[in-house]
Amino acid sequence: MMRWRGQRRLLLVAAACLALGACGKAPEKREMAAVPRPMGPVPGSKEDFVPSFGMAPQPGLEAMKRRYVALSHSYTLRLPAEAVEMAQRRDLDACAKLGCEILESQLNRTGFRGQVTAHTSLRLPPAALAPFTAGLAAPPAEIAAHSETSEDKTLAVLDVDKRLETKIALRERLTALLHQTNTKNVSDLLNVEHTLAQVQGDIESATAQRDYLRTQTEMVKVDIRYDGIQPDEPKPNGVDWRPLKTAAKDFGDILVDSLANVMTFTARILPWLPLAALTGWLLRVVWRRWRRKGT
Repeated sequence: MMRWRGQRRLLLVAAACLALGACGKAPEKREMAAVPRPMGPVPGSKEDFVPSFGMAPQPGLEAMKRRYVALSHSYTLRLPAEAVEMAQRRDLDACAKLGCEILESQLNRTGFRGQVTAHTSLRLPPAALAPFTAGLAAPPAEIAAHSETSEDKTLAVLDVDKRLETKIALRERLTALLHQTNTKNVSDLLNVEHTLAQVQGDIESATAQRDYLRTQTEMVKVDIRYDGIQPDEPKPNGVDWRPLKTAAKDFGDILVDSLANVMTFTARILPWLPLAALTGWLLRVVWRRWRRKGT
């Protein structure tokens, strides 16, 4: 009977401990259930990194990503020598209609065989590049070579803009300081005016540099070289005497050119001949006296 009572007490104690343990865990479960689960991906996880691509960039980032690139094209045209001047004039007229800026234009007639070359350098808006270059290959001209280059001017443009912004802010501060004449003497005012003039000069220089860089990046430079070609003469039947005629003509031209060089040299050295003769006579006199003293 006593043993049964002892076992019954042990069972009651164990049941009470289990009940207390269950009561202690129930609030923890309810507390965990009350915490809301995140709806999106965990920050820093792979799911959070992948959707970030394609998001709309911020305005500041968009300004930083802007690039300033100077584009230039170079063309070499081959055409008959007698058509070089006409083709160059045609391209210059087309350039004027498209609102371009002509940087350089020259026509050269060199050599003894009537060689004709020309060169044109210009800048035009990007929208006018295709219409202009489409007319370069108009007959009788043909495009022998074409190259395109690009140069990044972003750092230069940003550097000039930053320096210009700093100088303008300094000019405003100096102007405000110059208007406050209550606490300054004449020497301070002169120093402020001198500094203000230097800052204004720096602003004008930076503005000109910025405008030049913008012209390089906002317009396209095109260089055109015109190579005039003389037509080949048909070969006669029998012996071809053309090389001998060409050599004879070149011989006469070279001889005349050499005589011209001799005449030019004589004209350059002739005024110095009396001075050279006088110097030689003085040296001879000095040499004779020195020999007499030696003997």
